[in-house]
Amino acid sequence: MKKLSIALTAAVLFAACGSGAKHIHTLEATEFATTVEERNLPLVDVRTAEEYAEGHMPSAVNIDVNNEAFVGQASSLGDTIAVYCLRGSRSLKAATMLAKSGKEVYNLDGGIVAWKKANLRQE
Repeated sequence: MKKLSIALTAAVLFAACGSGAKHIHTLEATEFATTVEERNLPLVDVRTAEEYAEGHMPSAVNIDVNNEAFVGQASSLGDTIAVYCLRGSRSLKAATMLAKSGKEVYNLDGGIVAWKKANLRQE
């Protein structure tokens, strides 16, 4: 399963790079937390409102990646944005979309599942 996830991630990143998206940084949970805090980045939970309500990272705003207004809403938060989802697939999709619009994006590898495994705080 991990090999499949790595292969899919590589394929999406390769496709994104080929289309002009050059500013995606996928980080493991601890490094992601440090980067978000040190750079004071806006943090976007790209899951559904129902998933967000079940628990989310501190200071995260919820903008569903499947909402057609996603890029516009997330882009209004700044030029550099941090994103996460449950396991990393939707946030990589979101990161690719935002990078194509010229944003620098930090993506949480493994999503909130990895965040919880690292025993990081959530709300």
